[in-house]
Amino acid sequence: MAATIADVARLAGCSITTVSRAYSAPEKVREQTRLRIARAAEALHYSPNAIARAMVRQRNNNLAFVVDPKHYPIMINPFYAEMAEAVQQEAEARGYYVYITASNHRDLFMKKRVDGVVLAGQIDQALLASLRSQGMPVVQTNNRPEHGDIPSIISDDYQGTVQAMEHLIGRGHTRIGLLAGRLQPYISEIRYQAYCDVLARHGLPFRADDICEVEPRQEDACAAADALLARPDRPTALFCMNDRIAIGAMKAALRRGMRIPEELAVMGYDGSSLCTVIEPELTSVRVDIEEIGRRSAQILIDLIEEKPVGPVQIVVQPRLALRATT
Repeated sequence: MAATIADVARLAGCSITTVSRAYSAPEKVREQTRLRIARAAEALHYSPNAIARAMVRQRNNNLAFVVDPKHYPIMINPFYAEMAEAVQQEAEARGYYVYITASNHRDLFMKKRVDGVVLAGQIDQALLASLRSQGMPVVQTNNRPEHGDIPSIISDDYQGTVQAMEHLIGRGHTRIGLLAGRLQPYISEIRYQAYCDVLARHGLPFRADDICEVEPRQEDACAAADALLARPDRPTALFCMNDRIAIGAMKAALRRGMRIPEELAVMGYDGSSLCTVIEPELTSVRVDIEEIGRRSAQILIDLIEEKPVGPVQIVVQPRLALRATT
């Protein structure tokens, strides 16, 4: 006959209520009592054994994937949705569950008693300080950390932008506009710097009026691109800091009756699933989102399990995905 909760309580020398509380609200039960209950459950093969083992190890096999509120819910943001999916697949393969939330919902994932956190994109410094003070394992993705001891996985945004600009110049474009998304500062700044450097390297003039800073949304990008394209001395190509901005720019051009790429070339960034659901399909710098998510989960779980993690910072190389818009 299978053991019951009463059997566990009898062997552990406590009440059934205490056993139940040890599983549902372990913070309310003394550590010594929790350990007795866990050992009794193990000895009796009481289900759920996974929870009993977690009590002994002081782990719950839960991770949190946390993004800035402006990217949440991530279901409508293909970049972070694809990254979270990769984190979840890798975590599940190693026996962990992933909670996905925004950084301003910190109480939600702390109540889930997570063992570690992936901080994706822009960092809430107060949240990071809180996690560090608790000794919580943390991995950062898509942002260069200010603290050198925190592992991070980033894409080489400088080289990705160089590839994009060199391709456009190689196609004969000497007037390249920039739709600069208000992304996390590190990414925006390094892509902007690479844009300027490539222009200078080719002896092309820098024109401040060819640059528009926009929120990374299609509607904002569409309005900004329309203003650029209305000028008689308009750019012949647009480099856009992410794919959603690029699609907004394409909408503005198509509404003006312009042919893409014959009259306007458009370059995106990220290589998200958006690139192939539009027509013409979008040329973009493809960030290996799946690799970033997978490595993030691997390193975080290794930290939790106290295994060596190798380099503190991993840089993933992007590549140009050529399609119809250039």
